[in-house]
Amino acid sequence: MRSTLIKNKSIIILVLATIILLTPSFFIQSWIRMDNKYSAVDSEFKDLKESGFWILSSPIHIDNNWSATASTYEWCSGLGTALNPYIIENVTIDAQNSGNCILIENTNDHFKIQNCTLINSQASPNSAIRLDSSSNGKILDNNITNNAGRGINLYDTTNIFIEDNHMVNNGYGITLTYSDGNIVSNNYIQDSGRYGIYIYQSDDNLIIENEVNHNGFYAIEHGIYITEGSVDSTNNTIKHNYIHNNRLSGIRINSCDDNKIFGNIIENNVQNAISLDDSDDISIIGNVIHGSIVILSSLNTIQEWNALDYVLDPFIIDELGSGNFTWEEVSQFAWCSGDGSYNNPYRIASVVIDAQSAGSCIRIKNSYSKYFIIDGCLLMNAEASGNDAGIKLDWVHNGTILNCDITENYVGIYLSHSENVTIKGTSLDDNGGQGIVLYQSKNNKIIDNEQSGSLYYGLFLNAGSDNNLVSGNYFQDNTGEPTYGDGIRILDSESNNVTDNFLIYNDKGIYIRDNSNYNRIINNTIHDNTVYGALVVANTRESHDNYFYLNSFDNPSTQNAFDNGTATIWDNDTIGNYWSDYGGVDANDDGRGDSEYFIPGIDAGVDHFPIWDDGDDIAPIIIIISPLNNSKYSTTAPTYSITITELNLDTYYYVISGPSVYKIQIIYSLSGSVDQSIWNALPAGTYNFTVYVNDTAGNLASASVTVIKENLPDTTPAIPFGNFYLIVGALSIAFLLISVKYKRKKII
Repeated sequence: MRSTLIKNKSIIILVLATIILLTPSFFIQSWIRMDNKYSAVDSEFKDLKESGFWILSSPIHIDNNWSATASTYEWCSGLGTALNPYIIENVTIDAQNSGNCILIENTNDHFKIQNCTLINSQASPNSAIRLDSSSNGKILDNNITNNAGRGINLYDTTNIFIEDNHMVNNGYGITLTYSDGNIVSNNYIQDSGRYGIYIYQSDDNLIIENEVNHNGFYAIEHGIYITEGSVDSTNNTIKHNYIHNNRLSGIRINSCDDNKIFGNIIENNVQNAISLDDSDDISIIGNVIHGSIVILSSLNTIQEWNALDYVLDPFIIDELGSGNFTWEEVSQFAWCSGDGSYNNPYRIASVVIDAQSAGSCIRIKNSYSKYFIIDGCLLMNAEASGNDAGIKLDWVHNGTILNCDITENYVGIYLSHSENVTIKGTSLDDNGGQGIVLYQSKNNKIIDNEQSGSLYYGLFLNAGSDNNLVSGNYFQDNTGEPTYGDGIRILDSESNNVTDNFLIYNDKGIYIRDNSNYNRIINNTIHDNTVYGALVVANTRESHDNYFYLNSFDNPSTQNAFDNGTATIWDNDTIGNYWSDYGGVDANDDGRGDSEYFIPGIDAGVDHFPIWDDGDDIAPIIIIISPLNNSKYSTTAPTYSITITELNLDTYYYVISGPSVYKIQIIYSLSGSVDQSIWNALPAGTYNFTVYVNDTAGNLASASVTVIKENLPDTTPAIPFGNFYLIVGALSIAFLLISVKYKRKKII
């Protein structure tokens, strides 16, 4: 039976070992099957034609034989109609410096050449793509690089659409010869040895939204070149392109009349931005141009609304049509972007306008539904009529004036009947009359601006300019005109929030008068004004229920405030304002004066809770929660927990002292343990545990309890070291005896 038991044990061990050995193999095979499953799925797609699927060893030549080509070659499909054009796509051709990559001629069938890679065509007139005597084609999304001749060459073509091609390091980029009515759109053309775009005796072509960059460095040529053959190239439009860093001019027109250069950005070209020679009736409109415009022997050139080295003429946008243009019209210019929506507002950015004392720099009228931003502009010398400004908005909603520099106008910014306008981060210096004026304008935000140096007002809220937010601004150095010189003046306007501003070095910091009610003046710094810090009056109509609190008034050369209004409120029932000339004290150190501050004037205003701090003379309050008095401890140091009442807490520490003992420990938490090393060094005895606290004013307080250290014996008996081995030995002998007895019983 014993042998059977041993045999059974051996079988079990063998089975377990086999399972252990087979288990990894099972999982590996399962993983392999799973991997093969995905490989099978992938194989379903192995016949899909990816970009560059067809790598052709010879060029493509179609000469009015599209149908035969489509029926013969896998890389060509379609029927040649407008709805089902012939298509050549996903083809890679390396011409190996011999002829063209693709030549199509003598066809009016509809066709597309798209998503192809075409390289190494032979020198000009050979091309990556050459179209001769053809129409109705589209050349889309191709990669055309390193061709010695021309990237795309149109010869005697019409109605060809060239879009989204990437063209780098070709002899020419795109050329149009005897080709009319074509569109060249949104292509990237860089490092062409000669011209980026070349137009020769071709009319009515649109060159739009291309980037033409760093061309002409091999043969010293231009970015875009329009020239004559036996007759002029006329009525071509170069629009909304980015033309930069080309070897000679960004655009050159030679002996060709009636062409348009509209809304382009032209910058950093080595020679000129635009060069005209013997070319009449050229329109250069709405461009951003950094560089020179050279005009030789050319008549009737129209130059309008160009930002020349950022400088632009003053303009009026009027949605009713009485200005220079509407938003839709101005958005076509290079210096205005966006579509006027909330997420993509119109943006006029980084222009310089000198009105030269005639009208406003920028005036916008009757604009209600469009969103716009005037960003980072320098605007100066608007007319000193009082009705014009650096920026004038009439009946306008949804505008933002951001980060502008508006200087040396009579009025910096003027809002009339305007709502939901934000003026932010703008500098308004030395505008002679007023910095910012709001007239019958509501729900606007004036935030984080810096204004200085006006004779009348830094900010004027006038005639029903209600519910505006004025926050985080500096209005300073507005002085000089008798009875004016206000940091902020509020007239006949109510419910404005004036918060967190600096009103300094004016004649009057803030002046509220005549039917101006419920305005909230909160947390402003009103310092160093020379006539009044704050003045509230009712000359012809009362001004009532205006709120002042959390402001700092420190105007040593004059009265901090004068109140001739009605029911002006100078605190919020909890806290008032800081008054530099307050004569009371703060005996309980709660940050408020213990007596009222009276504001002179007919209304006899009172600040019941003036902000005042005459120094902290109250010592901290300490409560020791633990250790309890006369607590006993042995070898483990006591824990402590304390509370401290003090507004101006500085440091706190404990001292353990007794006969011939004085131990100090700085602490950083209100609860913890006494330093164990200090406790270990103390002999048994009675000690004082004292907590000291001082505040920033130098007031010191302490609290103390007594603790007792005893040398107490350990309460848990230990097993002697030798006895441990005796116990282990005894247990081992007992275990062996029991085992032997059990085996004998099994054998019997």
